[in-house]
Amino acid sequence: MRKIISLIAIVVLIGACAQRPLSTREQGALTGAGLGAATGAIIGGTTGGSAGTGAAIGAGLGLLTGALVGGAIENQRGETTARSYAPSPRSSSTIEPVYRQPTGAPPSTVTVDPTRGQFVNGTRWRVEVFVDTDSQAVRAGPGITLNPQETRQYNLDLGPHRVIGQAFVDTQFGPRTVGRFDRTIQVDPRGSGWTLRFTEADFS
Repeated sequence: MRKIISLIAIVVLIGACAQRPLSTREQGALTGAGLGAATGAIIGGTTGGSAGTGAAIGAGLGLLTGALVGGAIENQRGETTARSYAPSPRSSSTIEPVYRQPTGAPPSTVTVDPTRGQFVNGTRWRVEVFVDTDSQAVRAGPGITLNPQETRQYNLDLGPHRVIGQAFVDTQFGPRTVGRFDRTIQVDPRGSGWTLRFTEADFS
């Protein structure tokens, strides 16, 4: 009986003299060792064996079992704590930053030259174009020659401009006149440029 009391006292003394708080694993190991020693001593004494041997065996088994049980509890608590402090997952949607123009900044403007334009030949014929010139009076040559479906860049000053166009078709007997276009266009200073498109219906 003295051996039993001494063994239990040693286990209790180890737990009391610890320099830091015991973890759950260590508490389980000490508790299991104490209970195992007591149980082993009682079984060894009642079965006619040695109480000290039973206590030692019981203490070893109790120590191992208590450590395993305490470790499992400790791990479970650790996982729960980690889940409690884990940051919430970010939303999959992305919020784009909104650009705001600084207060007092002048609005941005795009400079457009209204005198820049183009002639577009939307016909299947060759078109000769005269600008501000009578094609009947000047026969030195056309100002602009547009092939079928061709586009040509051209600049005109602000104000009205007379545009004359003559459409020609090439035959085995040479070029033949299809029709004549005569129109005055206006280049607006408030515009963003101009475009004059020739269609087959424009030539009479």
